[in-house]
Amino acid sequence: MLILILLKQIAIMALLVAVGLLLSRKGFLSAQGTKDLGAILLRVVIPCVIVKSYITEFSRERLLELALSAGLALVGFILAMAAAYLAYGKRRRIENFAAAFCNAGFIGIPLVQAVIGEEGVFYVAASVALLNLFQWTYGVYIMTDRKDAISGRTIAKNPVVIAIVIGVVLFVSRVPVPGIVTSTLGYIAGMNTPVAMILMGTYMAKLPLRKLLDRRAYGCVLFRLVIIPVVILLAFWALPVQSADIAMAAFLAAATPVGVNICVFAQQYDCDYEFSVVTVCLSTLLSIVTIPLLASLAQMVL
Repeated sequence: MLILILLKQIAIMALLVAVGLLLSRKGFLSAQGTKDLGAILLRVVIPCVIVKSYITEFSRERLLELALSAGLALVGFILAMAAAYLAYGKRRRIENFAAAFCNAGFIGIPLVQAVIGEEGVFYVAASVALLNLFQWTYGVYIMTDRKDAISGRTIAKNPVVIAIVIGVVLFVSRVPVPGIVTSTLGYIAGMNTPVAMILMGTYMAKLPLRKLLDRRAYGCVLFRLVIIPVVILLAFWALPVQSADIAMAAFLAAATPVGVNICVFAQQYDCDYEFSVVTVCLSTLLSIVTIPLLASLAQMVL
């Protein structure tokens, strides 16, 4: 049943990717348009997804669930970053970044929604927040070797971090949110999967098929899609986690392909942009096989 749910969700994503590819190939979506869509996704859509997920009834149990989901996400990212650094260090910056950082927001949220339901977004929001926090600090350091990248100001300006602070405050304070605001957040949040997958299609449209045969990319991608998720799954199995749903949500987010933001960072910091696109596209394609298999394994273990 789980495999069928995942395959259905991945098939829907594939069709949305095809829409983006077609729009780009036909010239209906320009490079500037793609850049603007990415900015909207990062600065508006994903923050709305997170805030909306925290507009729920407060209880001590829910607060503990929030703490547990954040704790598991933190464990997952620490293991992923450590493994990626041991494998690639600073000598292969793109591979390090690609292996360390997953696509918890663009692909993880809709996958968790499909498997666990709306409740799952509440659990996976911590993964998305930590992903952005580490990408914009440790990730920038890996790309640039600049220690000043890890600063409080950088963290405070991140839209996703701001969103999770707002969401947690609303959740803990129990402030009633007007229905019109909740509905508006819901409409914007609903754009997450379509916009993200259409963007993925535009990246693929610009990539020659021969680039997907890069041997260097396969090693990095398999490390991200297989080795790191297995390490994280073993860690979750060893921990005394009481909620299988929370553990599954954190694991599904951690098992997603290379995060799309690697392309943004590679372009901004003059790293190998084309290779970064290869890692995103190749890992996304191969995840059609790896995610259902790993999710089935996790269902037996967790």
